[in-house]
Amino acid sequence: MNRLNLRKAGGALGALLVVVAVGYLGVWQWTFCRTEVPPGYSLQLRYKGPWPFGSNVAQAPDGALVQIDKNGWPLQVGILEAMPGPGRHFYSPLEFESKLVKDAIIAPGKIGIVVSKVGKPLPEGTYLADDEGYRGIRRRVLTPGRYRLNDYAFDLKIVDTDACVEPRTRIKRRSESDPTFIPPGYVGVVTNKATDPKRGQKQGIQKEVLQPGLYYINPEEKRIDVVSVGFTETTMMVEAKDGGGRMAAPRPLVQMDDRLGQRAGKDPEYTEGKGIEFPSNDGFPIHLDFTAIWGITPAQAPAVVRQFGTLKDVEEKVVLPQIGSICRLHGSKRGAVDLLVGDTREAFQDETSEDLARVLGAKNLTLLFGLTRHIYVPNQVREPIQRAKIADELTKTREQEQLTAKAQANLTEAKAKVVLEEKRTKAETEKLVAELGAEGEKKAREIEATTEKLRAEVDAKTATIEGQTTKTLGEATAKKVELTKQAEAERFRLYVKALGGPDAYNKYVFAEGLPAALRLGVFYAGPGTFWTDLKGFEQTMLGKLASEAPSAPRPRGTTAPVRNEE
Repeated sequence: MNRLNLRKAGGALGALLVVVAVGYLGVWQWTFCRTEVPPGYSLQLRYKGPWPFGSNVAQAPDGALVQIDKNGWPLQVGILEAMPGPGRHFYSPLEFESKLVKDAIIAPGKIGIVVSKVGKPLPEGTYLADDEGYRGIRRRVLTPGRYRLNDYAFDLKIVDTDACVEPRTRIKRRSESDPTFIPPGYVGVVTNKATDPKRGQKQGIQKEVLQPGLYYINPEEKRIDVVSVGFTETTMMVEAKDGGGRMAAPRPLVQMDDRLGQRAGKDPEYTEGKGIEFPSNDGFPIHLDFTAIWGITPAQAPAVVRQFGTLKDVEEKVVLPQIGSICRLHGSKRGAVDLLVGDTREAFQDETSEDLARVLGAKNLTLLFGLTRHIYVPNQVREPIQRAKIADELTKTREQEQLTAKAQANLTEAKAKVVLEEKRTKAETEKLVAELGAEGEKKAREIEATTEKLRAEVDAKTATIEGQTTKTLGEATAKKVELTKQAEAERFRLYVKALGGPDAYNKYVFAEGLPAALRLGVFYAGPGTFWTDLKGFEQTMLGKLASEAPSAPRPRGTTAPVRNEE
């Protein structure tokens, strides 16, 4: 085959490859195999087997998903577990069938219960699946969010977050999206419908309670009783009918007498079933109001729910009957008068409260206190006692008024005494201040006089010392002058004696007084002139000049004779 034929064959092969590529990718894949999955959906796939020999692949068992190899390729005909999400996917319609499945959305305040339709049967005695691969209800619930769920393998049931709560104890939520189903002031008593081997919990009511908050609990697994903890008020109050027999609102059962200020009038007609009614030991009908403040602690809640049920059941079945029974029991032991006044009424109050606390405590309830609020006795018993009490109170009032008047008088007298004492104290204080001022002034004058006296004495002593000092200094000065003069005279005498006489001394003084740079010149002008008559003048002038000239410096160690100026 020549080169031209090879080139033609290569071109034809290339053209064929282009046609195949365009036909496979552009037509087959893009047109027939392409599947667009929009947001919020996923793609469920069913594998039909390899084309064209799909019949040679085994069919997946009923209620099971197909098995896949390590690369994720199906090994059986049937529904695949994996579901591709939003995007563009390519699957051959000859091998796969596809279906868009909308994502499951669980809104806030909701949970999803998943039921698996595929997998192995659950072990005998169980109906909740804890692990993958089992058929039945999944113990774990789906919390709010978006999920891709294969509707062939799973069913989804969306319920409220508080679907696990016992309907009688369910707290009304403000809105559907409010997630809190155990609010503050409440706890959740848990009842397991099945054993939970992973948590080691058995079937039945659990000791541990759920504290306030949000919990995602499978209602198929647990039941929650929401129980109020803390204290609750329960009151049994007497009510009276009006003249027409109609129920009247709670009010005073008798009217006040304007003249005596006491309760008087005809006994009212009481409504049956309201308040507590019993006969006293002396045969009088007694009605009373009673209030109990009782509650349940978190530790008591499981036992209360196990024994009685809801909080309303506890109040109706335990608290109210016990209040009525205990009050009737202790009240019927006393007379009508004992229940109205005195220490016997306080004793009745204490006995009923203590007995009620004991009984409720035995039933895992806590009594904060029990209060007997009002006791209504017949008018024929009440009126004499009230009259006596009112008279006694009036007497006490008068006594108190007298004591008040006396106290007021004492107060006025005390105020007057205070004012008098204040003035007296002020006068005594002013007097004391004046006395202290005069005494201080006297002391000051005495101190000043003493100071002046001491100052004069010091000045006298000072003047004496100064006079002595002046005298001593004068005598010393005179003595110094005398000794100096004597020394000078002695030195002069010694000079004269040493030089051989006064003339020699004068010449010495004259010679010592001549300047070192003095030059003498004698000009002879001839006989008969003025200069010839100056014989002896030169020596006289030189002596005068020597006496007026400043003294020349003397050699160290010599002392100039002192001239006697006298």
